[in-house]
Amino acid sequence: MPGHGNVETLVTMQPIAIDTGSDDRDGMLVMANGMLVAVLVKLATPEHEQEGDWFVEVALGPLRVHLAPTFGSLDDATRWMRHHLRG
Repeated sequence: MPGHGNVETLVTMQPIAIDTGSDDRDGMLVMANGMLVAVLVKLATPEHEQEGDWFVEVALGPLRVHLAPTFGSLDDATRWMRHHLRG
């Protein structure tokens, strides 16, 4: 999903509950230019070293080949995804 010239990839997120089998249930569907490219989940249990951060539960398309870090904010996640969706 490469960008065209100076046009930035439109990344949007939609909240969704996710059945992870744990208390990590707050999720976001991530779309880039209208296509689903990732599912994020917020780490909610104290066992996670990065409790409160966002984790890429599922990566699709061009994002699946990258090892994603956890993100302290959704803005950080959006920046990372835009960078890796550029090509």
